[in-house]
Amino acid sequence: MLNLFRAQWYRLVRNRAFWGLLAVFGVLVFLFVIQVDEQSVREGVYRNFPALGGAPEGVGVTMDVEAVLGQFWVPQLLLAFVGMLSAAFFGDDFRYAGVRSLDVMPGFRWRYVGSAVLIIVLIALIFLVAASLVAWLALLPNPVMSVGLSGGRFLRWGLLLVAISLVYAMAALAVVAATNRAGLGIIAFFLLVGVLPDALLQLASGWLSAFQGPIAAVVSALPSAQLGQLSAEGFTPVATDVLMLLPWLAVAVAGCGLVMRHKRL
Repeated sequence: MLNLFRAQWYRLVRNRAFWGLLAVFGVLVFLFVIQVDEQSVREGVYRNFPALGGAPEGVGVTMDVEAVLGQFWVPQLLLAFVGMLSAAFFGDDFRYAGVRSLDVMPGFRWRYVGSAVLIIVLIALIFLVAASLVAWLALLPNPVMSVGLSGGRFLRWGLLLVAISLVYAMAALAVVAATNRAGLGIIAFFLLVGVLPDALLQLASGWLSAFQGPIAAVVSALPSAQLGQLSAEGFTPVATDVLMLLPWLAVAVAGCGLVMRHKRL
């Protein structure tokens, strides 16, 4: 699996789409964060930032980087970029039958899934580190706002975001592997992230009102619900938040593995 991972990683770093999307993502984060000005902070415009109204001139505040990123819905943006990039990257393997040339060893299909997990985790980590650095650079000249690192809290926040990205990216990969179409994987990705939770809630308030409680419990346990919390003011993930994602992650990885196992290469 490690040899396959190294081959995939080599292909990724030489992929222009990867660097292009990373650059676009960085520019968007920079444009979001740089709009923070002293007057808005003092007036308490931002939900994640404490108001400095009445504070003396020159008094500033240092915010945790996850609070700054959450203020501008960067977790949702990061998830979208990771999902699209993952579907497009692995889609090339199936679209051009490149995966067939790799099927030369026993257990290749599960090794392919394992290497995909590692690649997606690395992609999400790279985008997360890039977002943090860009936020720091954007606020560097700001007279009242700066970015700090909360250590363990940021690690838990980042781990939760990476885990959510992995769940949905693996689900998109399963669709790509089944259909040989990266576009269908991207469509499935956005349906699972945004459309499915809203559709379930609509059904719970309409035709399936008798099951409103159980449906609401399922929706609240979806990874997309935790994704929304990552942008909430003062949200600090704990170990149980990450553990709640393990069943979804197991389902996504197992589903992708089953598709690969029965796929004709």
